[in-house]
Amino acid sequence: MTSGVIFAWSTPVEGHEEEFHTWYDDEHIPSRVSLPGIEAAKRYVNVKPGPTAQFAVRYDVSNIEVFDTPEFKQLRTDPSAETRKVIENTVDFDRFVGEEIISQGNTWHAIDPTLMYVVTFSVPEDYWNEFEAWYATEHLPIMLAEPLWAGCQIYRCLDSDRSSGAPGKDGQESWTHVAFHSLRSEDALQSPARERARATAWRERLSHHAWHRASVRHVFEPLSQ
Repeated sequence: MTSGVIFAWSTPVEGHEEEFHTWYDDEHIPSRVSLPGIEAAKRYVNVKPGPTAQFAVRYDVSNIEVFDTPEFKQLRTDPSAETRKVIENTVDFDRFVGEEIISQGNTWHAIDPTLMYVVTFSVPEDYWNEFEAWYATEHLPIMLAEPLWAGCQIYRCLDSDRSSGAPGKDGQESWTHVAFHSLRSEDALQSPARERARATAWRERLSHHAWHRASVRHVFEPLSQ
């Protein structure tokens, strides 16, 4: 079985925050984790939202075949009245459904208290093999030498929705790959290991491509309500 992920981030319109959180906790999450293959969910808040999406949810998927079931598809094609109402009062919406292609270090799970560092890429298909090989064989092993860098899973896109004004949305192509890094502290982002990972000849070569320079990064912390 191939593992996967469902990831969505958005911001409720001012004055609709309470119904947004209630909907997520009482409808959105229960309706999905009840499906075989979707194991758990965890909600997050953007550490530095600025003009980008404020809240995120990540679903741990143990079998991507769930994406082809009538029950899962119905959640998209026949949303409830409450879902339609909440979406109408939500901005900066992005949704990503992917299959896991790389996993190193600690595996993410719903009770993981660590920070989630998300990096999105729009990689031209001709570069997929090199990009994935670089991440798996060089980039991650160097960064994971830092104890504050707990682990990483990378997913290749199966389906996505992006709204105008969403994080990183500036006319670029839809994301093809999303990396989810688990950090024990934001200090990992200033660690010597990350500096080394960003200073290699291989990364330097990739960074000359516009698609690599256009990658978008956000740090999320678990949402406590």
